Amino acid sequence: MPHDKLKILLHDDLKYPYLGRDSIGFVLHLVKPKKLENKQVYFQGLKLDPQNTAHKKLIWCIFKASVYHLSLHSLLSNFSIYSKWAKEKHSNLSTFVISLVEDAIIGKHLKQSFQWALPEIAYANVVSFLRMKNVKDLSNNLSRVMTSTLLNFHVGKVKGDLNEEMLPDVQAITSILQKMEEAPTTEARLDATTKIYNALAIYGETFEVPSLLYTESHGTNDLFYNRYVPKEEEIEPLLSDAFNILSPDMSDKEQLRNTHKDSEAQQVLTDWLEYENAKLKILQNYIEIGKDTRFEDVEFPIENYADYLRKRTLLSSPIRRVLHQLRLLKNVGGEDFRQESGFVDLQEAIQVIASKSQRTDIFAREELQTREDAWSILVDASHSLNMFHGEVRGIAVCLAEVAKTLILDQNSWGMYAFNNKFYIIKDFTERYNTCVKARIGGLTHGGFTYLPDAVLLAAQALIKRIEEARVLVVVSDFFPAGYDETEEKLEENFRKIERLGVGIIGIGVNSRAVKQYIRTSCVVEGPYDLMKKFTKAFIEYSSG
Repeated sequence: MPHDKLKILLHDDLKYPYLGRDSIGFVLHLVKPKKLENKQVYFQGLKLDPQNTAHKKLIWCIFKASVYHLSLHSLLSNFSIYSKWAKEKHSNLSTFVISLVEDAIIGKHLKQSFQWALPEIAYANVVSFLRMKNVKDLSNNLSRVMTSTLLNFHVGKVKGDLNEEMLPDVQAITSILQKMEEAPTTEARLDATTKIYNALAIYGETFEVPSLLYTESHGTNDLFYNRYVPKEEEIEPLLSDAFNILSPDMSDKEQLRNTHKDSEAQQVLTDWLEYENAKLKILQNYIEIGKDTRFEDVEFPIENYADYLRKRTLLSSPIRRVLHQLRLLKNVGGEDFRQESGFVDLQEAIQVIASKSQRTDIFAREELQTREDAWSILVDASHSLNMFHGEVRGIAVCLAEVAKTLILDQNSWGMYAFNNKFYIIKDFTERYNTCVKARIGGLTHGGFTYLPDAVLLAAQALIKRIEEARVLVVVSDFFPAGYDETEEKLEENFRKIERLGVGIIGIGVNSRAVKQYIRTSCVVEGPYDLMKKFTKAFIEYSSG
C-alpha cells in the first residue's frame, strides 16, 4: 500500500486500538501512554510506573503488537467482501466473526513472512489472557464462548472453567481458524464466517464484541477485562505456549524470544518521557505569559503526519518554484557583498522573485550579512474558517516551509494556531521536525475567534527574541468573535504590538477585513496564490 494511503493516529485518551477509514484509505488508531501529574502514566485503563522495567516492557510490547497487527490489516484485509454476507445478521456477532477470520489470516502471514514480529505478538497475547476476566464473571453464554474462542485460538487455553457443553464449539471454531490458508479465496473466507457464525448464533445475541488488547476493537472492551497489571513472573511461564500457538513448526523459539530486548523498551519510554517533559515546560511558559488572556486552555494540536504529507505533496510544485531561488549555497567569496552564491539576502531575493528578474546576485557573504529575522506565525483555527480548513492548513504548510528555508536559525521562528484555545505548533526552542509537521497536519477548526488574545500572546513570544527584525504573520479572516468589543480590543492589541517593535503582516483568507487592521497585508483564496501575494506584502513591509 502506498504510504500516502495509510494514516496513523496516536491517542492518549483511547483505551483500545481500532481500525478506521477516511476518504483515501485505512486509518490506524493506536493507543499511546498519557503522562499523569503523579509521575504515573495511563495506558489502556491502567496506571503504570514509567520507572518500572516491567511496566515499560508491557507498554512497548502492546504498542508494537498493535502497529504490526493493524498494519497487516491495511495490507491484507478487504472487509467489503463481507458486506452482502452480513446483511440481516446480528451486527455485533457478524463483526466478531469477520474479525476472527481476518485475524487468522494475518496470523498465517506473521508466521511465514514476519517472524521478527512474533515476540511482541506472543507477549501481547499473554497479557491479554492474564487481564481477561474469568468466564464465570461474564454476563452471558455468548460472551463466554466468544472470549474462550479468542483465547483458545491465540493462547491455546481458556480462562476459567467453561461449561462442558460449550467447549466442543470453542474447539470446533478454533479448528476452522487454524485451517485458514495464508491467502484464502473470497469463497473460503465466506464459508468460514458462515460456519463460525452459525456455531455462535445459538447462544443468543451480544451487545459487546471482545478483542485482544492489541487488535482492532469494536467498541468498549471494559466488560471483558480486569484493571490488573500482570506481573513478569506471571507472563514468563506462558510465553512458550504462546510461541507454540503462533508458530508450532519454528525450530529455534528460544533464539527468537531472545531477540526481544528489554533495553529497547527502556530507551523508547525514556525518550518519550523526556519529550513529554519538554512539552510540559513549553506549555507552562505559554500559560504564564498568556495568563491575562481569555483563552480556555493552551495545548498542542493532535498530531497527524499523514495529512501533513498529503498536503505537502499536493503543494510541492508552488513551494518548490519559490524555494528554488532561496536555497542556501556555499559562499565562494568576492569583494561585492552581493554574490551569485553564499547566504541568501532575503530582501534582494524577494524583489527578484516579485519582479521576475533574471538577476542572480541575491546572495550575501556570511560576514557581511547582518540582518536577522524572527517570525511568529499565527493561524486561525476557529469555526468561522471551517469551510476553508483545507486552504488554511495548506497556507500553514507553505509558510512553515518558507520559514524553514528563509530563516537560517530554526530557533528563530515559531508557529501557533488558535480559536478559543491557543495551540502551540512550533515553539522557538523546537526544530522543524516530524512532530511539528504532524501538528500542522492535525489542525482542525472549531470554537470562537479569540483573535485579539491570540495576536498578543504570539507577539509576546517574539518580544524576548534578540533578532533585528521581529515579524508577526497572522493568517485569519479577521472577524474576531467570542466576547464583547472584540474588534476594538483587536485594534488596541495591534497598536500595542507595534509599540513593542514587532512588525505585522496580515494574510486575509477569503476576506478583505484584514485591510481594516493591518497596513501590510494581502488577501488570498488559498495556498496557490499565497506565495506571490505574500512576497509582495513582505516587500512592502521590508521597505516600509
